[in-house]
Amino acid sequence: MTNKRVPQMTDKQVRLIIARAIAETPMESGRCYHVCWWDGRLQCLHVRHTKEHHPSFYAANGYVFTNGLNVHQWRLVTSRVLDFCRRREAQTTGLSQEKLQITEFDSRRLRALITDIRSPGSPTNARVNKLERTLESAHTVAPEEVPGNVVTMNSRVRLRDDERNEEMTCSLVFPLDALDSKASRERNVSVLSPIGVSLLGRQVGHTIEGRIRVDEMLYQPEAAGDFHL
Repeated sequence: MTNKRVPQMTDKQVRLIIARAIAETPMESGRCYHVCWWDGRLQCLHVRHTKEHHPSFYAANGYVFTNGLNVHQWRLVTSRVLDFCRRREAQTTGLSQEKLQITEFDSRRLRALITDIRSPGSPTNARVNKLERTLESAHTVAPEEVPGNVVTMNSRVRLRDDERNEEMTCSLVFPLDALDSKASRERNVSVLSPIGVSLLGRQVGHTIEGRIRVDEMLYQPEAAGDFHL
């Protein structure tokens, strides 16, 4: 199959996407936010939303974003995003990856997991909240219809970090099935871990955590006909 070259986006298109990302973020004037590439798309988030390294293009206090960037600031952040796109070949429509796909079976089990964790009076759990947002925004499909390159529960994938020249093989599992085997090159990753919640619903070729690529699908239950897993 011939790879088609994706047309480069214009400054105006990138600026509109940046503006949308800023508008979608509820901000407090005294807190600091940045425009960044996170979770496979361009976002404007609090600078401490994660400890993971990821591309950041412009940071300022909330009042700077809410009052509107000046001409120099717009030129700066737009040029940085365009440079990033050229380097990483991230010139996709909307500067975002395709909508995540999650099977109906996985969605039911994960929603039940969230309900079990959220007992009355339990403290806020950022990873549970992120998992819930993922389920709400994803496209739910029948197990028989999910593409074979999509990461579902109990899928085994090879991840590649080109910046660090490292790779890892792991299976995406439920928390009780996760094994803490840091010395192993092949391990189970909980769907409630930072990498796990970012893996769910991704396709081969997608990037998570800002730099880690889903390099190869080694096993997917649905593709193998193991619909009970």
